[in-house]
Amino acid sequence: MDSSMETKKDAGFINDSEIDSCKTCNYKRRKCCKIWNFRLTRHIVKTYYSNYSMTINFILFIFLFCLSHVRGMSNDILRLNLPPKEPVIDPNTVCKNYPDLSPEQYNLCSKYPDVTASAIQGIQVAIHECQFQLRYHRWNCSSLEKKNKNPHASPFLGRGYRETAFAYAVSAAGVVHQVAVACSLGKLKSCGCDVSQQGKMKNKWEWGGCSHNINFGEDFSRKFLDSKERKAKDIHAKINIHNNRAGRLAVIRNVRRKCKCHGMSGSCEMQTCWKSTPDFRDVGDRLIKKYESARKVNILNKAKTKFRRIRRRTKKSDLMFYERSPNYCDPNPLVDSPGTSGRFCNKTSSGVDNCETLCCGRGYNTLRVKRSERCDCKFHWCCYVVCQTCTYNEWVTVCK
Repeated sequence: MDSSMETKKDAGFINDSEIDSCKTCNYKRRKCCKIWNFRLTRHIVKTYYSNYSMTINFILFIFLFCLSHVRGMSNDILRLNLPPKEPVIDPNTVCKNYPDLSPEQYNLCSKYPDVTASAIQGIQVAIHECQFQLRYHRWNCSSLEKKNKNPHASPFLGRGYRETAFAYAVSAAGVVHQVAVACSLGKLKSCGCDVSQQGKMKNKWEWGGCSHNINFGEDFSRKFLDSKERKAKDIHAKINIHNNRAGRLAVIRNVRRKCKCHGMSGSCEMQTCWKSTPDFRDVGDRLIKKYESARKVNILNKAKTKFRRIRRRTKKSDLMFYERSPNYCDPNPLVDSPGTSGRFCNKTSSGVDNCETLCCGRGYNTLRVKRSERCDCKFHWCCYVVCQTCTYNEWVTVCK
């Protein structure tokens, strides 16, 4: 029995209490310490891999959380609440989700749903630009951007104000711009790059690349926006068509040539050039100048007014209106005007955003507020916009 037990101990079969008591290795306890060191090493390795696994799982969790947060951003172009990825574009997802289309517009949308989606996005881009350009005015275009609403169905655009002329022009410009760009991106079945310009030029450059298809954008903008006005042949419809054309010209007449250099070490021995639409902020800047110099048309007797005679005295790129604008101080649901109560004003400004002018003499309150608003919005084809949220903690003056 003693011999058997001794054999087992020599073979290393000892219990944990004997191993735990092995704190100091010496000659007599050589085998005991050998086993204890082995188990200690195994414990350290096991602990290391357990911590490593927890770290990997934590990193994976953070990655999936961020991914779900990004993919969960809603869009507000077609109001479909789609994640930022290209949706299925067909008449059901485009035409039926954009309200108040005329029969002509709906037929055009059914035939070209992808182009119409770009046109709708162009209108939304235009409304954002309208809000920027008129941000200090009493009417700031905010009433045209509402959920599940077609801006052209607003009763405000049924009037003949100076602001109405600007809204029509910038919308038409937005459609031209977005459709032309979408063609060059290869997103639309009905159009592609503009290949009308080809060949080498004398000054060491040649046409190439992918030019924005301005002609197709202009044509679709005219068909989509003017079709509703052409059916009504009154003076108001004719002025709207004129302002639409003025908006399109603000894009067409400012197309620029962009080039890329080729050659050894950036020597630019040869350039490849293409036509590009102007930045839409530049388009908005040009149209706001047209807004400030818009021409008022006198139409006391509409039945006898000859629009051709009026148009001869007006440039194609100028804006026209025929109705004096209200003061926009108080809410007016009949023209979809929200008034100026609650608007931020600048008490030290000498411009149109000063508190005396913007608040219409009602006075203002000075408040310490923490507010969040959309900022740095990026429009993506198709059909969503991704905005950041900017938070401000500041003293503000608010109209009573």
